[in-house]
Amino acid sequence: MVNLSFNSPLLVEHLAGLGFDAVMIDCEHTSASVERVEELARAARATGIAAIVRPEKLDDALITRYLDCQIAGLMVPHVDDASAARKMVEIVRYARPDSHKKLVLVAMIESKSAVTQIDEILGVEGIDVFFLARVDLSKSLGFGGDKRHPQVRSTVDGLIARIRASGRQAGAAGDYDQVEDIVAQGVSLVFVGTKALLEPGARSYLDKVAQAHAQRSA
Repeated sequence: MVNLSFNSPLLVEHLAGLGFDAVMIDCEHTSASVERVEELARAARATGIAAIVRPEKLDDALITRYLDCQIAGLMVPHVDDASAARKMVEIVRYARPDSHKKLVLVAMIESKSAVTQIDEILGVEGIDVFFLARVDLSKSLGFGGDKRHPQVRSTVDGLIARIRASGRQAGAAGDYDQVEDIVAQGVSLVFVGTKALLEPGARSYLDKVAQAHAQRSA
């Protein structure tokens, strides 16, 4: 799944053509409006991929509006305890009593509180994936957003193992230097940002341009 970062229907279509099977429309950290969510979800349906929305917060009215855009699922941030996990399931089931089973529900595990209560959270039925958000988790653990800190890595590895041992599905970000490792651990939902996809190619290209100019000037 790709975090769009840039809320363009054309980008959705292009990512679908490249072979990705889902996009995440980020309403927590980008400027996407409900109207734009509707447009992006329409582009995803037209190209045969899933549109998953990350809402700003766990709010009944807000989530219902996103569901009205015919999205394929939700990726809810800050699911810090079993109560929040149950609430997200209840909101979706109330809003979509006849079709909630067709929606993908992803609970984001991104705090020290969620880590300590992970077994209770995993006991909530109706959630498809438990996604480990390394950056926010590292902040909550006191490591200032360093997602590669050894203790953060150890915590995430332990959570993946516990999620899988419970018979549930895990999700995590997989940049170029991480994706092989997390897939090997059994992560089923692999997440990458558009910027993370663009930057390595852009840097490599600009390096080649700089080298070519240097060689010509030599």
